[in-house]
Amino acid sequence: MMNLVVDIGNTCLKYAFFRAGEIEKVGYVREKMVVLLNEYVERGEKVCIFLSGSGKIEEDLRGYLRSLADFWLEAEMGRVRLPLVIGYETPETLGFDRVADCVGARLFFPEKDVLVIDSGTAITYNYLSEDGVFLGGNISPGQDIRFRALNIYTKNLPYVEVRGEVKAYGKNTCDAISAGVMKGILWEVKGCIDEFWGEHPTGRVAITGGYSQYLEGKLPDGVFFENYLGLYGLNEILEYNKNVY
Repeated sequence: MMNLVVDIGNTCLKYAFFRAGEIEKVGYVREKMVVLLNEYVERGEKVCIFLSGSGKIEEDLRGYLRSLADFWLEAEMGRVRLPLVIGYETPETLGFDRVADCVGARLFFPEKDVLVIDSGTAITYNYLSEDGVFLGGNISPGQDIRFRALNIYTKNLPYVEVRGEVKAYGKNTCDAISAGVMKGILWEVKGCIDEFWGEHPTGRVAITGGYSQYLEGKLPDGVFFENYLGLYGLNEILEYNKNVY
């Protein structure tokens, strides 16, 4: 039996086909996902589908996926059973992507305190206790939001996109913005990790997200990077709900 998990974020769609807990196919293009799904169905595969989204989910996509699902699940806090305890004061406002990241992290680090950092449109810092309680976390502007804010809320600063190496400091305005934003993110992440390890010396740190590449090689040893952490988490939640029903 095949699992398909689909995560529609603020900036892109991600999907993964899982078999026996391992990723078989992964991608970011809706049309390619549809082609692969049709191929599996035409071969007689039973497909269980989990749809999650912090971004806008198109009704035609939802309807199409649901029509092909042998088992259907859609992310909604309070309606989907979770292999975690939610210790958040307002669970109805909690982004499902944050939960999925933590479920994924627990697969790699069971019975550990974990700090899960997702560097995407926003940067989220999520705290998971060793006994599987989502304790809460922090939300900070992501890379692109910071660049756009400098452009929108000032008169003369341009919008900058990072290309190539970020300099130690800028000798022109564009480089100064690049260095300020990217090093600001790095120092923020380092500070959060240092604080976490100060309180949980044996805890683990897991980092994911579309903008996480900049952080690789710049953080202390022992920090774990996994591009598909949230997809692993969605698959685990799907399995958990299949077993219930």
